Amino acid sequence: MPTNINPFSDTESEAQVLMAFLLEPELIYQVNVSTSDFTSTEYRAIYEAMLKLYSEGISFQDPKAIIDFNSQIKAETIIALMSKSFTSANIKYHSKILKQKTFNRKSRDVVSILQSKIGEDDFLHDMESGILKLYESQSIGKYITTAEGLSLVRTRINDAKQAEHYGIQTGFYRLNDCILGLCPKHLIMLGGYTSHGKSTLMSQIVADVCRNDARVLIFSVEDSIEDKLIRLIATVTGEPIRSILRGYANEDRLLAAQLQIEKWGIHIYDDVYNLEEMDMKIKKHKLQGGVDIVVIDFVQNIQAKGEGIYDRMSEVAIKLQQIAKRHNVCVLALSQISKDNNLRGAQELESAADIVLWIDRDKDANLTDNRNFNLLVRKNRPFGKTGRIEMCFSETWTGIKEIYREGII
Repeated sequence: MPTNINPFSDTESEAQVLMAFLLEPELIYQVNVSTSDFTSTEYRAIYEAMLKLYSEGISFQDPKAIIDFNSQIKAETIIALMSKSFTSANIKYHSKILKQKTFNRKSRDVVSILQSKIGEDDFLHDMESGILKLYESQSIGKYITTAEGLSLVRTRINDAKQAEHYGIQTGFYRLNDCILGLCPKHLIMLGGYTSHGKSTLMSQIVADVCRNDARVLIFSVEDSIEDKLIRLIATVTGEPIRSILRGYANEDRLLAAQLQIEKWGIHIYDDVYNLEEMDMKIKKHKLQGGVDIVVIDFVQNIQAKGEGIYDRMSEVAIKLQQIAKRHNVCVLALSQISKDNNLRGAQELESAADIVLWIDRDKDANLTDNRNFNLLVRKNRPFGKTGRIEMCFSETWTGIKEIYREGII
């Protein structure tokens, strides 16, 4: 069977459309699809054969006619196609998906051509903005019926069964058990006092999800790209950051970490401070290869409308929630904590979040002597389970692992 390796294709929808044609051949001219909508070579060949046979008045409900027309089409492919569960009521839904995927591919290709020819100048920026707005108008804000929504839920459940988990897994077993991993359309807020380990935990989570093939986009509105990469290298190698910067770190480990991070293909921006620009960058990377997780470090530095931090964070909270839903990504945002032990700026940050994680360390203790801390799951709107997870820093303070104790979530 063809496999869906293209992030801008949906071979399951392609199969559903072909199955509809096999059962009801007259649909072939009633449903709005074309040859270019099929990314699977085998499915495209089957569709072309169906189209030609139907135009010549030859029935293709007997699959042998399709194979006789094109000997390169495998009988196993058609048999597997006919074994799929199918309901004709979903034909319009799946044909719309094919058209959307075709549009996404064309938009991505135009952006890539422009980039290769003119580079990252103002003209390219304007062209990208226009293309991405067109993409948004085609793919965002469409009403989804209850039946279509249930179909999407069933697809997600089936995907989870095949992958043996629901969201993208972190390296923390108990955290995964509690929040089911980093799930699409969820906004996760990670709070903690300054120097309590937010960035180290974020770096550990990024490394873990990248090992699970997640595509990560980072907006660093505090550190430079170089600082973020140094911290990530320290996480991967276990080498202290000071040793890396002073040239004392093991060269073989550094080279291996560099090659690994390059392979992950993480995208980092340290010059994007407003949500509109972030939104455009996410659209761009969704078109050019996909994004699963968006990391923002940290939200209080995001520029937004409003007189004070309360007004600004109120706007940021709602827009981050919209970004997660609109782009089908998990947004992991780091936040400072106020003196009254809440996310700094506005209660809306915690209200808008699907999940709130909290680094709990004694802020008055000597933090350099105590590696242990609790990660509190203070809010878990999607899955309900809250509690605390015992964790500790590595000996070099560059990584984090869980501490397993009975009775702790």
